[in-house]
Amino acid sequence: MSADRVDKQWKTKGLSGYSTGAILGTLNHYGVKVDEAGFKTLAAAQYPMQIAGEWKLAWKGTGPFMPFPYAAADELMRRIFPDRVTPAHLAEKIVTVLGRASELLQGAPADLGPSLDELEKLVATLPAPGETRSLFTSELVGFLDRFAEPFEQLPSALQRAGHAALAQRTATAQETLFPDRKGVVTALLEAQAGASTEGIAKLAGLVTAATDRTIFTRYWALDALSQLEALEPLKQHGLALFDDAAKENRWPLADSVIHLMARHMERSPTLKSDPAFVEGVVSRFEEAHKRVGHHGH
Repeated sequence: MSADRVDKQWKTKGLSGYSTGAILGTLNHYGVKVDEAGFKTLAAAQYPMQIAGEWKLAWKGTGPFMPFPYAAADELMRRIFPDRVTPAHLAEKIVTVLGRASELLQGAPADLGPSLDELEKLVATLPAPGETRSLFTSELVGFLDRFAEPFEQLPSALQRAGHAALAQRTATAQETLFPDRKGVVTALLEAQAGASTEGIAKLAGLVTAATDRTIFTRYWALDALSQLEALEPLKQHGLALFDDAAKENRWPLADSVIHLMARHMERSPTLKSDPAFVEGVVSRFEEAHKRVGHHGH
């Protein structure tokens, strides 16, 4: 293959060893007409997934070159905007943190600090909450996939293992990375660390409706109360959260809320003994089923 294009081994080697000219040459060869100046314009307000989605419309590459557009967009953005973190880059750092944390939690002499330093440095450069940040986050979540749950559970796991300072750092990173969880993760840690009354009170406050609070923050707070088996605030606020999600036509979220409530009701004699509460859960469960359908809960 000529010097102005990458070869078929790019998937194994990665793109970092190829020139910018070769990456652009490959894009042009397979149907995407773009130069460095044009890419700068595209990347000014978009992230790699969006750019690659546009490129895919004209893409003619097959075999090892079929997935090339996204890798090219990500690599070019890292080079041309080196101070601007990409979702793929941040996902790599999160996975690295999880790997080091896993070693530490298994008793190995692992130092999580440097990996957390790198993650915190990147998180601090993210755009402010808004449309651009939402685009970044949605792309990041797609990359995390199977790592999302371990990352969500990491602060609690570190705290249970006696690493309180690291737990607080990961909680703060999560709350900065996902603004909808602001205050939730740290309150959960507070409750799990022994200050259960204070932590639960903070979470109960976050479940309630407020003009400066998204419905997703309220859901994450409810989920944290669920983890703590805090039945009274769950009973007090869960059905209202379902109703507000339904009013916003956010039926998948409402469905998640009522399944959470139903699980606790099934396990708790106290909750089962309140006919009005049981009726409230059952009727909303049926409504969610009609709107969303049964999905194995």
